Amino acid sequence: MVDEPQNANTIIFQAYNAFENPDFVKTIWLTMSNKCPHSFFSSWGWISTWIKSLPSKSDIRFIVGYAGKEPVIAFFFGCKKRKKYGFLPSKILSLNSTADPYFDQLYIEYNSMLVDPSISLNTDILFRFLNSLSWDEFSFPGVSAGFVSGINLPEKNAGRDFYLSVDETTNCFFVELQKIREAGMDFYKLLSANKRSQIRRSIKQYEIDGGIQICEAASAEEALSSLDSLAILHQREWQKKGKPGAFSNKYLYQFHKSLIRDRFDNHEIQLLHIFNEKMTIGYLYNFVYRNNVYFYQCGFNYLEENMYRPGLVSHYFAIMHNAMKNMDTYDFLAGDSPYKSSLSTNSMPMYWVRLIKGRNRFWLEEKVTQLKLKLRSTPMLENNLKKVRNWFELQKG
Repeated sequence: MVDEPQNANTIIFQAYNAFENPDFVKTIWLTMSNKCPHSFFSSWGWISTWIKSLPSKSDIRFIVGYAGKEPVIAFFFGCKKRKKYGFLPSKILSLNSTADPYFDQLYIEYNSMLVDPSISLNTDILFRFLNSLSWDEFSFPGVSAGFVSGINLPEKNAGRDFYLSVDETTNCFFVELQKIREAGMDFYKLLSANKRSQIRRSIKQYEIDGGIQICEAASAEEALSSLDSLAILHQREWQKKGKPGAFSNKYLYQFHKSLIRDRFDNHEIQLLHIFNEKMTIGYLYNFVYRNNVYFYQCGFNYLEENMYRPGLVSHYFAIMHNAMKNMDTYDFLAGDSPYKSSLSTNSMPMYWVRLIKGRNRFWLEEKVTQLKLKLRSTPMLENNLKKVRNWFELQKG
């Protein structure tokens, strides 16, 4: 006999400073995460490292919803005041993130509230609580389709003082590794003829200089060394494109060093080195959680010759490596890059959405979004706008 879910019509929400009582935060989060479905980005490993990494002056609230004395919902939000577009004063709240672009380059995905699966959440109570807070926009970065539908987010426009803005929708592609095992460990059977040919040709070219090997870091020290090597390759390639690269953000770099030190012994960190006798082909930085592998960052050794495809080869070996380890999925996380879709067996959507208070502010945000789309298609107009903006900044100075 299956128990019917309880209807949580009497949830009382309490807000706490996330830094003041770390033992209390840990106890509640572990209690909730032990019974709630969630990804690595909502695990205590990620959350605890995130809280410890932030300046103590950061405005981070820990929210717990109680049904009686029992916690049934938990999440964090960051609060930040800033001027958007250089003129619009905005108080921004952001789910399980800081609302500060510098710190939020961590790029959380599968973002979620922890909700006790034994309750039937009354979303009117949740949104009544959120609406009672002081904010101009509430950001939900990197949330899954399951989260969006679970809290009925699309329905929250009608009859309320806030409006839904969808900033980005993208796919999360992943490989169901059991399918490789069912194919007798022949991953090629699951790929298109063109992709099989590309990978085989590239592997053959690399093997001229010796067989390809994959080595997984066996200690936190080895993982940190691999991360440094990965960052060098990553930065080199992005700087060639005239872009700063992820590891130019010192906070992000230090966060991941701390995450590796704190969570490697919990078997949640995977650093892979793919190489032959002559050269490094690539490094992959993955998270491992509840038998799922999440590809987070990479550094590839790109060569001039087009027959070398370090990304495809590195991921091919990483996927096979994790299939042999009996993992469930190899998840590429958000992004519609062709290589992700071509190597994957499944996908699911992910969203970056905001709730915006007030019709006028929502109208302005919609117009700005439309203008940005136009600017992307007309680079000259965007450059002229930058020149005008710079001129105004000089006048202020």
